[in-house]
Amino acid sequence: MHLTSLKTVVIIVLSLFAIPLARGAGVQDANQFAFGGIGAAGIISQGEAALRTILDESDAVTQLEKMLPRATDAGRLYILVGLRMRDRSAYKRAFDLYSKHDGTVETVRGCMIGKESFQVVMREIDRGNFDILLKQPPR
Repeated sequence: MHLTSLKTVVIIVLSLFAIPLARGAGVQDANQFAFGGIGAAGIISQGEAALRTILDESDAVTQLEKMLPRATDAGRLYILVGLRMRDRSAYKRAFDLYSKHDGTVETVRGCMIGKESFQVVMREIDRGNFDILLKQPPR
């Protein structure tokens, strides 16, 4: 009986450590950048949902900054949106760091999936185009 209790405690402790990693993984490892309702059902993307979860945390800025160097390009865009919402100084540092970054990222806008320039999407973020979508409740 005692061994079963110990196993249960170990599983609970390990799962507590896995939760923050899983939260960050949806942003850091995102393979698409999508905000607002996507697809025919207009549901929230995994990346946006993960970003919203992180932004609810008191240490969101720290989490996002730690993920930035290892993030995919789509993940970096989510991180930039999050930093813009929570800490403009951190956002400016990250924006400057990737201001010359070249590449394309898969985007989803409604039902349309395409590839866009990383820099074009960065400029949209800088103009605040995604702020209102993030301020609205998720679908």
